[in-house]
Amino acid sequence: MKRLALVLVILFSVLGLGEEIRDYLVRAEIQEDGVVVFREEIGYFFDLSRHGILREIPTAYRLPTGETYRLRVTVDEVLANGSAVPYRQYTEGSSLVLQIGDPDRTVIGLVTYTVRYRVLRALRRYEGEVELYWNAIGTDWAVPIRRARVEISVPPGVSPTDVRALGFRGPYGTTDPVDLGWEDGLLVGEEEGLRPGEGITVAVRIPAGAVALPGAWQGFLWFLQDNLYAGIPILVLAGMFLLWWKRGRDPKVGSVAPEYKPLEGLGPAEAGVLLDNRADPRDFAAGILSLATRGHLVIREVWTDDRAREPDDFELVASESKAPLTPYEKALRDALLGGAESRRISDLKYKLYDKMPGLKARLYMDLSEDGYYVGNPDLVRSTYYGIGIGTIVLAGFLGYFTQSLYLGLALGISGLIVIGFAPFMPKRTGKGIEALRLVLGLQEYIRRAEVGRIEFAAREKHFDELLPYAMALGLTELWTKKFDGLLTKAPDWYQGRFPTFAPYWFGMRLIALQNSAYTAATAAPRSTRSGGGWSGGSGFGGRGFSGGGMGGGGGRSW
Repeated sequence: MKRLALVLVILFSVLGLGEEIRDYLVRAEIQEDGVVVFREEIGYFFDLSRHGILREIPTAYRLPTGETYRLRVTVDEVLANGSAVPYRQYTEGSSLVLQIGDPDRTVIGLVTYTVRYRVLRALRRYEGEVELYWNAIGTDWAVPIRRARVEISVPPGVSPTDVRALGFRGPYGTTDPVDLGWEDGLLVGEEEGLRPGEGITVAVRIPAGAVALPGAWQGFLWFLQDNLYAGIPILVLAGMFLLWWKRGRDPKVGSVAPEYKPLEGLGPAEAGVLLDNRADPRDFAAGILSLATRGHLVIREVWTDDRAREPDDFELVASESKAPLTPYEKALRDALLGGAESRRISDLKYKLYDKMPGLKARLYMDLSEDGYYVGNPDLVRSTYYGIGIGTIVLAGFLGYFTQSLYLGLALGISGLIVIGFAPFMPKRTGKGIEALRLVLGLQEYIRRAEVGRIEFAAREKHFDELLPYAMALGLTELWTKKFDGLLTKAPDWYQGRFPTFAPYWFGMRLIALQNSAYTAATAAPRSTRSGGGWSGGSGFGGRGFSGGGMGGGGGRSW
C-alpha cells in the first residue's frame, strides 16, 4: 500500500493532478488613512477530499533592537467560490491563523477562496517616504503555486513617477527579481511555477504626505502593548511612589517658630543629619566645635610664617569638662585624640579615613535607636541604592543575552528610578519631625536674630552654645557676623593670633578649620588608592598612567 501511495503521488505530480494552488491573486490597496486593505483569491485544487485550508498570516516580528512589532489585522470577509464559508480565527505563535472550511463537510477539486482583511502598521516611514514591504506570497506554503499575481493600488494623487518599487521571488533569503509594471493604475507583478517554500515579496515606497500614519502617541501605546516589559519603568515608578508614600514620606512638619536655645539631647551633628538625612563633613566639623565649646577640647592655631594671613594648621588639645556629650561626640573625641594630649589636624590626615564610616554609623545608629527615624537612614538609603544598581547590572546582562535593547533600557531606567527615590526613603518618626521642627526653628533664629535679642542673652555663652549648630546648618559666617561689636575677644576654648579681634574674621578662621577637618576626614591613605605611588617603572611603553610617577602630591586652600 505504501508503494502504491508513493506511485500515485509521483503520478499526480507529473500529470499536474496533485494538491496545488492553480491561481493566487493578491491585491493590496494602500489607503490614505494608513490602512492597507488586502484581498487574496486563492484557487486551491484538492486531489483528495478535504475540509478546506489554513491561511497563516504572520503578525508579530522581532526587530534587530529586540522590539516586538505587531501588526493589527482585522478580517472582514472569507468566501469559498463566492459564498460565505465557516472559518475559525485564532493565534498560534506569532501568526494569525484562519481555519477556513466546514468541519462537517468536505470538498474536492478546485475551490477559490477569497480572504479580505485590513492591516494597520503595515506601512513604515523612511526619510520622507512611506514603505510597504510585504510578503505578498509567503514562503511557508507547502504546495506548489502555478500562477501568482500581485497588484498594488496607491492612494489617489500619487503619480507612478513618485513610486519606487522592487520585487523578489524564491525561497527565504533569495533576491531573484520580479518585474513590476503599471497596468490600469495598478502596480503589477506576475510569476509562474513557484515551488513549495517559494514566495513573492514587494517593496513599494510612496511620498510620506500621501498617507496619514498613526501619531506618535498611538505608536507609543502600540509599543507598550507589544512589549509589555517597556511598561516596567512605569510600574516601578508607581510602585516606588506608593512605597515612598507608605514608608518614606515624613509626617508634616507644621508651623516653625524660632528657637534660640540648644536642642536638649540633640547635638549639632545630629541636628545636621536630621536636616538633610545625611552625615556629611560639615556635621563632622560641627562635632569638633561642639567638643571645644563644651570644654572637652581647646583649639589652638599653628603658625609657621609670621607674615601669613591664615594659620598653617590647627592643634586639638585635650581638656577636662563635666559638660555632657552625645555618644557620637564621645566616639569623635576618641577618634581625634586617640589617648594623646594633643594632635594637629594635619597629623590626622590619612588616619581618620578608616574611622569615618564607623563614626557615621554611630551617628545614624544613635538617631534611629533614640526614635528619631523608623530605621537606620543610611541602611535604608543604601538598600535602595543597592537594589537600583543591581537592577542596572541585570539590565546589562539581560539586554545582552536576549539581544533586546528595549528590555535592557526598561530595566536600566527602572534601576535609575529606584536610585532616584533612595535619598527620600529614610523616614523620620513623629519624634524626629518634632526635632526637625526645632532644628528649623533654630535655623530661622540664627538667620533672623537681632542685636537686641543677643544682648539680652549672656553674649559669650549664647555665642558658644549655638555656634556648633550654626556650623552644622551652614550658617557659621552669618552667626559670627551678628556679634560684631558685642564680642571683643576670642572664646577661652580657642587660642589664636588676633591683633584686633573681630567676630567676622573669627568666623573665617572657623571656616578654615572646617575645611582642614574636611581634608583630614576624606584623605584616603595611599594604600587605598588605585595605582598611587611610583613603583620604579617607566612612563613609556604604554605603561604610564596619571599619578604613576614620582613627586606630585596634592594641596588645599585656606
